[in-house]
Amino acid sequence: MKLLKPVGLILFFVIVYFSLGCSATQAQSFYAEKGVLDLTQWDFNRDGNVQLNGEWEFYWSQLLTSRGLQLKKPDLYVKVPEYWNSYKLNGKNLPGKGYATYRLRVKTNLPPGTLLGLELHTFSSAYKLFVNEKPIASNGRVAQRAADEIGEYRPQGIVFVTPARDFDILLQVSNFQYARGGFWYTVSMGSAANIMTLHSMKIGKELFLLGALLIISIFFFAIYFLRKELKYTLYFALLCLAIAIGVDGAGQFILYKAIDFLSFSSILRIWYSSPEWILLLLILYVHELYKSKLSAFITRVYFVICVVLQCIYFFTPPAFFSRLGLINNYIEIIGLAGTIVIVGLGIKNGAKGAWLNIASMAVVGISYGHDVLYWTNVLHHSFGETVYIGILLFVLLQMIVQAQRIKIFHEQKTAAELAFLQAQIKPHFLYNALNTFISISHFDMDKARELLTDLGNYLRKSFDFRDLSQFVPLKSEIELAKAYTAIEKARFEERIEVNFEVPEDLEVRVPRLVLQPLIENALIHGILPRPEGGKVTVSVKRAGNRIHFSVKDNGVGMPGETLGSGLRHKSGRGIGLANIDSRIRKLFGKGLEIVSPDTGTEIRWSMPINTREDRHNNDKND
Repeated sequence: MKLLKPVGLILFFVIVYFSLGCSATQAQSFYAEKGVLDLTQWDFNRDGNVQLNGEWEFYWSQLLTSRGLQLKKPDLYVKVPEYWNSYKLNGKNLPGKGYATYRLRVKTNLPPGTLLGLELHTFSSAYKLFVNEKPIASNGRVAQRAADEIGEYRPQGIVFVTPARDFDILLQVSNFQYARGGFWYTVSMGSAANIMTLHSMKIGKELFLLGALLIISIFFFAIYFLRKELKYTLYFALLCLAIAIGVDGAGQFILYKAIDFLSFSSILRIWYSSPEWILLLLILYVHELYKSKLSAFITRVYFVICVVLQCIYFFTPPAFFSRLGLINNYIEIIGLAGTIVIVGLGIKNGAKGAWLNIASMAVVGISYGHDVLYWTNVLHHSFGETVYIGILLFVLLQMIVQAQRIKIFHEQKTAAELAFLQAQIKPHFLYNALNTFISISHFDMDKARELLTDLGNYLRKSFDFRDLSQFVPLKSEIELAKAYTAIEKARFEERIEVNFEVPEDLEVRVPRLVLQPLIENALIHGILPRPEGGKVTVSVKRAGNRIHFSVKDNGVGMPGETLGSGLRHKSGRGIGLANIDSRIRKLFGKGLEIVSPDTGTEIRWSMPINTREDRHNNDKND
């Protein structure tokens, strides 16, 4: 239930953020017929943007302007957005390489001189756009030969002035560098303000995601450099960087614009490589989280696949490897399935956070699958890509998984340190107890057997490794302390007296094995040096939301130099006190307090009742 709260908050803010974005960017969809889009009943200010989808006039192997089209008939009326490879002319599919002109006649009731805008993504692989005879946007250089063409991908939002109520939108496209050419993505038209808002919103969403990914990547790089044993943090940091590059290649090309020395073919190579690297790093990441023989096998196989694909991407021209788009999609689906199998094995083996990991995989898998269909024009709708939402949710859920893993790592590390400190303390009691049994066995075997039974019960509780918690109920701690004092009482008889003043509530969880070593210190170093012996009073009192502990003796006391250094050195008389003080400080931030007047010594410490560990164990017991 604890996990549902942060997940719920993340989902809430993400949904609110992107619903606001979508409400600002969503476009109404009209359908052009026979090269004409009738918008005479449409009010751009009131009704929003329009997607220019439908049937456009298509002129193959011709780069024309409005004047050149007056006496021409189109070769085809084609569906856009769509690759022109799917168009048939004279019974044959068009090749990927070539050039063409698209035209759409737009009818409106707008007065001439109205400001409108167009939101353009990319066209393969260069384009020039006109409104009537006036060029208003371009990417690269359109040409009739491969040697003259300059490819470029640069999404943009542009504003133009309507020349008349009815006007033509012409799009010249050439493609000599990619396997598929043509009118790839939907073009949105609307008022100048709405279009620029739409374009700014797309850039803003991508900048938000890229910024989040880069910050998260730097953060987890830092964790790795501080804790190199947490290798999964390195893979997660690299994964975030790879996702940022991949998202930008499918989005607004913000990072690519910053690296303006890259050639168009280099951009295509990075664009095609990024999904494979993303999935390879994802597989490496989940392999580190849920290691098994099968996960190691999947990692090796996918690494080999990635190496083969990289060789293809870097040693063949884009016109060749871009034909492998469908094969790449299948390989990516296989890679995603491999990660799900690895995490599924983690679930089977009871790994913590594995279900949350599966949920994050499902989110990004569904969003990516949707966008593959959207990018290949199988799906058409005004919502657009969902990959931003899917990736953001994936990364945020992974951060929760990472937080759980790091928390477990530090808890285990702390537990190991405390277990080492306990191991230093326990032999003191065991050595003394065994010496006592040997001594008593010389004259009272029944008493020795009784004490051995008490010791067996003590050890059974003290070395119960099924409970790795450093906390136990106060009742258990009192029982252990009384078992110890019973053994010491049997040895020293009337020379020692131990009184317990404890509350009725004995179920509060307290640090394991603290009282007994403190009583041992009081007896050995305070009471036994006195020939007549003395008394130790163990007091546990509850005051508000805290419990106060006190072990007080009327023994010889502690000299000033010992009192000052008793909690600092780790050998001799101070080992028990020093280790206990270290444990208490680690758990509560404040250690033991030693008070030693002329005679006797009192050691005090306190703790909050509702500690984090106490709540954790209570929740686990519930």
